[in-house]
Amino acid sequence: MTFGKIMNPANVVTSTRLLVLPVAAWAMATHRVVLALVLLIYSGVIDLIDGSIARYFNCAGPFGEMLDAISDAGLFLVILVTAAVTGYVDPVPVAAFLGAGVINALGRVIHIRRVGRVTNFRSYASESLGGATFFVLVAVLLDFYVETAVWSMTILTVIVVVHDYWRILTLPRESEAGHV
Repeated sequence: MTFGKIMNPANVVTSTRLLVLPVAAWAMATHRVVLALVLLIYSGVIDLIDGSIARYFNCAGPFGEMLDAISDAGLFLVILVTAAVTGYVDPVPVAAFLGAGVINALGRVIHIRRVGRVTNFRSYASESLGGATFFVLVAVLLDFYVETAVWSMTILTVIVVVHDYWRILTLPRESEAGHV
């Protein structure tokens, strides 16, 4: 993979989501809720537009897909762990949610092994769930039905993981290859 395929406008924009994570964690830990919310909203907006940027500049590729997925997972992990450690939310639902996320990530590894190349498994259910998780993170920051929001997200995540595993394990390899 060449430097030009990795360093492109879409990947640079997506990478900024990883750069704001330590600041967002610090903002939460020091109860600077407005700053944490601004950074969370920033991450959500970037997540919405990075794919459009990749298509506009014709630079979409497997690295960008994986970087986007890693940015999503990093955001959820850092914000929820920080929330649990600093007392915003009980650690049990956070651990359950993150455990379901790890199982989901392992499904992606199974998909990559089946297809034989690095590619993201397209799941519209998972994409919708990722978008909804931003609202859960906002609920955590605003102390708005936090446990209910996190447990609900955990249950939905388990349902999506079961659905995606079924698809990953039952789709013929030819249809997976076209599923980039």
